[in-house]
Amino acid sequence: MTALPAGTAPSRATAVHEVRVGRQAVYDSRYRLVSYELLFRGAEDGDADGRSGETGTSHVIAATFATFGLHTVSDGKPVFINFTRGFLTGMLPIPVEPDNVIVEVTEQVGVDHELLMGLAQLKQAGYKIAVADYRGDVARSALVELADFVMIDVNAIPPLVVPGVVESCRRTGATLVAVNVAEPETLERCSELGFTLFQGDHLDRPATLQRKVLSPTQLVCVRLLNDLSDPDVPVTRVERLVGSDPGLAMRLLRSAASASGAGRPVESLRQALVLIGPARLRSWMVLTLLEGVATSNASDELWNVLARAHTCQRLARSGAGGDLADADLAYTVGLLAGAAVLLGTDVSTIAESSGVGDATRAALVDGEGVVGRMLAAVTAHERQDDDGILAAGFQPSEVSVAYMQALEESLTLVHQIMGR
Repeated sequence: MTALPAGTAPSRATAVHEVRVGRQAVYDSRYRLVSYELLFRGAEDGDADGRSGETGTSHVIAATFATFGLHTVSDGKPVFINFTRGFLTGMLPIPVEPDNVIVEVTEQVGVDHELLMGLAQLKQAGYKIAVADYRGDVARSALVELADFVMIDVNAIPPLVVPGVVESCRRTGATLVAVNVAEPETLERCSELGFTLFQGDHLDRPATLQRKVLSPTQLVCVRLLNDLSDPDVPVTRVERLVGSDPGLAMRLLRSAASASGAGRPVESLRQALVLIGPARLRSWMVLTLLEGVATSNASDELWNVLARAHTCQRLARSGAGGDLADADLAYTVGLLAGAAVLLGTDVSTIAESSGVGDATRAALVDGEGVVGRMLAAVTAHERQDDDGILAAGFQPSEVSVAYMQALEESLTLVHQIMGR
């Protein structure tokens, strides 16, 4: 990426990019939806091969767990994800828990001792393994012994060979998935052969989900990855770095919400970092850099987002409004509200896409509670609306002072990170 001249702010396109991920449903013999296979989609249709394997895999994982959320993509059902050799052998970390993730091994991945050892370790860690594109070839037969699922296109194998391939897979106990089922006759034939899961245009065509998101900043990710190599790095340092990058903070909020499921809502960035943990956070930094969507610079627009977040946090820490609010919650609400402006969307959409809990949603969307009033006062200050500030229960002078201090703090923080 070409560096911008000194003093030049990146364009809006630098801070915002569009995420796309494809999916195709997998059904059982009763036409019940049981899972999805996730597919890489580039900036344009047909761009599936426009990036390297690791980049494409990273894109799919990030889009699923850190942009849309697993519940949105698959309604909580298991997902098949195509992983490349680097992920399969442990050279690259998989940043998501094994729950509802099926690791798919395609025919492009060469089979050797290193791969088999890597897959065995993934199975031991709780991941399920799917062997894709299987045609009964001897070179890949060792994979079937480890497989929980074997995906077979019966149209790609000579008819006389199909029964033997199917039987050899069934003996291992693997679940058979018939892919590329384009006609009802193929579905019936596969069912008779012993397949129990089915995928193809006859059942469901691939669909594409897309959403605009804020881009993380490369340098923040690199610095965070470096800091996380120290097991004694202060939590405050990690939180400060993540909080300095709205795009990264949004991504980690969503990934924490995906990991926590429906049982534990995420109300603040600090809570998200605790849920993710240092080891998983390192994996996310690696994946973010591999994905190739991180920008090289922070823009003035992102500084304004940080200023809003820091102002809400300062008001909370001062006990403004007659009650000492949760400073972490206030910062997160201010961050999400600023992100909504930058993305050109409403706060309810941001609340949904970030997967935050009820308390954060109530303050962000409905303006409830002391944090909701703080956000209303800060946004009124940005509009130079003193009546709005007073209506929210604050004095224009205290909000103005907090905002100027927060703006200075945000600019200093970004310059320190970018210039270290």
